[in-house]
Amino acid sequence: MKKLFFIPTLISITILLSIVLLNRCNPDDYILYQSSDFTVFPNRIEQGEHVAIAYSNSAINSNYPGLNKTEWKLKTNLNKYPKYESNQVLLNAIYQLSLEEIEKNIAPDTTFNTGEKWKGVWTRDISYSVILALAITNPEISKKSLLKKVKQGKIVQDTGTGGSWPVSSDRMIWSAAAWELYKSTGDMDWLKKVYFIIKNSTEDDLNVVWDYQKYLFKGESSFLDWREQSYPKWMEPIDIYNSYNLGTQAVHYQSLQVLIKMGKILGKDVQKYQDISEALKNSLNEKLWLPEKKYFGQYLYGRKNQLLSDKSETLGEALMVLWDITNEERQKEIISNTPVTKFGTPCFYPQIPNIPAYHNQAIWPFVQAYWNWASSKTSNVESVQWGIANMLRSSALFLTNKENLLIKNGDFNGTEINSDRQLWSVAGSLSTFYRILIGMNYTADYLEFKPFIPREYKGKQTIKDLRYQKSILDIEIYGFGNKINYYSLDGKYYQRPIVPKEMEGKHKIEIRMNNQLPTKSELNMVDNIVSPETTSLRFAKNQLLWDKKENADFYRIYRNGELLLKTEDNYMSEVHIDEPTEFQIQIDDGLGNLSFYSEPLYVYDTNYERYIETEEFDSNAKTSYVELSKKKNREFYFNIRIPNEGKYYIDFLYANGNGPVNTNNKCANRSFWVNNSYAGSLVFPQRGEGDWNNYGYSNSFLIDLTNRNNFFKISFEEFNKNMNQEVNTVRIDKIRIIRIR
Repeated sequence: MKKLFFIPTLISITILLSIVLLNRCNPDDYILYQSSDFTVFPNRIEQGEHVAIAYSNSAINSNYPGLNKTEWKLKTNLNKYPKYESNQVLLNAIYQLSLEEIEKNIAPDTTFNTGEKWKGVWTRDISYSVILALAITNPEISKKSLLKKVKQGKIVQDTGTGGSWPVSSDRMIWSAAAWELYKSTGDMDWLKKVYFIIKNSTEDDLNVVWDYQKYLFKGESSFLDWREQSYPKWMEPIDIYNSYNLGTQAVHYQSLQVLIKMGKILGKDVQKYQDISEALKNSLNEKLWLPEKKYFGQYLYGRKNQLLSDKSETLGEALMVLWDITNEERQKEIISNTPVTKFGTPCFYPQIPNIPAYHNQAIWPFVQAYWNWASSKTSNVESVQWGIANMLRSSALFLTNKENLLIKNGDFNGTEINSDRQLWSVAGSLSTFYRILIGMNYTADYLEFKPFIPREYKGKQTIKDLRYQKSILDIEIYGFGNKINYYSLDGKYYQRPIVPKEMEGKHKIEIRMNNQLPTKSELNMVDNIVSPETTSLRFAKNQLLWDKKENADFYRIYRNGELLLKTEDNYMSEVHIDEPTEFQIQIDDGLGNLSFYSEPLYVYDTNYERYIETEEFDSNAKTSYVELSKKKNREFYFNIRIPNEGKYYIDFLYANGNGPVNTNNKCANRSFWVNNSYAGSLVFPQRGEGDWNNYGYSNSFLIDLTNRNNFFKISFEEFNKNMNQEVNTVRIDKIRIIRIR
């Protein structure tokens, strides 16, 4: 009797899985049913027999109140897609369900909708989806979808915190998707077109979000763009712009690599981008690695002195592995040590208190898919087994590929918003087959096979009518393991398991695995926890004071980014300030769990500070502020004479009422010049729809000033265009300078 596939990880965590019913061995007859009767039927998979597969110790309907579907049966003609078949009935059914959902996501204009509830193309969603699977299944629709996110020759950053770019800057994931499409199709016209789009967008980013001192890119977490869902509450959009996120660094690095590879094919000079990408890689590995945890920190954040969040960030960790941004030893450590929970990989860990579930307290299947792919790259058997099990579980249990799931029980019911057939979840499901079980790895010159097949999925797998550039491939894979024992192309044995890009026509491939897997692999399975609540600081009468929190074992006090002391008290006395000093506090619960750092408290004598009214430098001003727009004050000049030369912080009190804090695309952006030298980009995020009385500070610059006249210019350059491209307006009320020494 042939055994059904029992996944040890699934059994140990008693995951609920829906029944799979096979009426006949015709692939079109796979039906997924939901049921509260969870008997396991280990029957043979033969023609005419009914087979049910389930893992449970309780009834589904009581555990998953969000369950709203009872049956799925294929109703779509999938003949144009690669045909997958194995002796694992659940794999076959989930593959077809996911392909059908791809078809349902194709809009009337033949671009991809983002999900059942999310109409239209979104830059990051389509890009991550193309990389996972859509470059294989739907290359032409993917090209059209990507081009829909191009405006005036540059990549569009969708709406985001504070009015989109440059607060959010992960639009460059588009580059990796465009490159994946070139590798799968070999389309040189496509390569030539997208190269200049990527180059134009990169040049803007190098002027606006690249930090030439830290060698890192500024901007919001890639995809985690709902501000309070992944950042402390005190962080305003300008603070998020000034942060350096792990996943966003990985995206920019890969985008630079794509630009370099494309440029070399087209005969372009790419030395500049090579230098920047190398500097980024070194800085990222130096500044964001957590040696005691053996994975990367979530982001650097703060104001005058930035500190590293010790939370893991799963998508960023996976991308560091997949794109070889860190060395092989660290890649293995990341997969073995990053915290995961029984129902999947959380977006980050630990969770944030008092924030509802969406990115916080949630698992996103597309993130799980990237994690599984990275796990297979490091040959971590336990992580791959567990990861695939979780992907199959959620697709089968809910009979669709949901947008996100709760960490606590794996249900979709209870998150802030959710959608069926979420595009990148569907692509993530298909990546299980293409990227892991079949092991398809595209390069500029060939398609390579690197299957990773856990023992539970052993047997025969076939994929037919797979299109690779000008060839059509039928592939058969036998056995299990992480290495290929035998590879033949059209009956001829080859040492390297590749298909050259020059090959045309129909071909047959046979792969036999080594039937062996590495004996040692680790998975850091943890209980879901919430980090301690963030507290706040105040300064009065030479004392630092803060609110006590129930779960605080002790408090860590930081002075100018350095740990000053640990205390159980909620005050620190005799604090004497000789020069401007920044303090932050962090709660430690005594169990190794830390809160976010508090909002920085910058303490200084008011004699160090000076305010200057902007209207003093505008002879036409009839208001208490100066308005900068694309037409008005395109260049704004002012000068400051100071009594003492030295280092100063300078920033601007501004209002931007062109949109809300959490969305839209009208973040104002200008270039800042100090004594004829370019200092960087001034960013003025939106602060409230129509609220021009809501003032806050821009990003600040640390500059050297002399005791003579210092000349400044705020200008609108071509690279300062925001994503709206029409409205780029800000009101500046005051100039603030603070001497630090």
